[in-house]
Amino acid sequence: MMPHQLNWQEICQMIPKRKADAQKGDFGRLLCITGSRNMPGACLLSTQAALRGGAGLVTVATAPENPMRLAAAAPEAMWLPLETDEAGFLRSSDQNRKTLEKQLSRANAVLLGCGLGVTEETRRLVHWVLEQAVCPVVLDADGLNCAVSCIELSRRTGKDWILTPHPGEMARLTGHSIPQIQENRVETATQFAAAYPVTLALKGAGTLVAQRSRLAQNPTGNPGMSRGGSGDVLAGLIAAFAAQGIPSWEAACAGVYLHGLAGDAAAAALSQQAMLPRDLLAYLPQVLVKLEQER
Repeated sequence: MMPHQLNWQEICQMIPKRKADAQKGDFGRLLCITGSRNMPGACLLSTQAALRGGAGLVTVATAPENPMRLAAAAPEAMWLPLETDEAGFLRSSDQNRKTLEKQLSRANAVLLGCGLGVTEETRRLVHWVLEQAVCPVVLDADGLNCAVSCIELSRRTGKDWILTPHPGEMARLTGHSIPQIQENRVETATQFAAAYPVTLALKGAGTLVAQRSRLAQNPTGNPGMSRGGSGDVLAGLIAAFAAQGIPSWEAACAGVYLHGLAGDAAAAALSQQAMLPRDLLAYLPQVLVKLEQER
């Protein structure tokens, strides 16, 4: 299958205009289960991206150290400390599940994984969240790594998952090597999306978005985005769109395209060598201004 090339005009149609009498509840509740004691940066970048992406209410469930560290950088979010083990990774405890149950029942989307870490406890927590969630779930980074053992759950439940793996994570999901993934990106994406009822965004040069019999390729972005943290920004942006009720296919396509455009703007101003993932957040508003003006 030859992928369809995403373009600016169709992306503009995927993000609805805001009504003049809109209020925060119209733009969804996003629950982010992200971060650990030693990986607060992924938590912060994904949270800031979700806020920039327009989610109405963002709640971040994370390690208890992170609210004090990060709230000043994202004061618009609500922070929910969870229990951790001795190493600072979230526990799959009764108390954590009780805390998350209420949030999951109200959420319009869940972001699961950025900076979470991979332990037996986080694996069990990810599995439990995937069973409990009744809204779209964006699985990124360690959320994907933890979900390898329970990916078959998607077939049983048919729930709405958006997966955002880089080639290494895709290799773990499929059992193939990274060279095999990279040499057969189109085939890998189409076969995986045919096998599982998910929306897949296979990251890399020319990110592929696959869902059932649909396949699209993203033309935006540049090598300056190839560093840790860029994927956290993308995951937060896609999750924000999903929380606003944008269907998973459109949320993933718009997310990768606009994320790449922000990266191109950052590279033009700062160079591919010097740009940082946080700069994507700084240039995302000018991309969205253009989108709002041209719709």
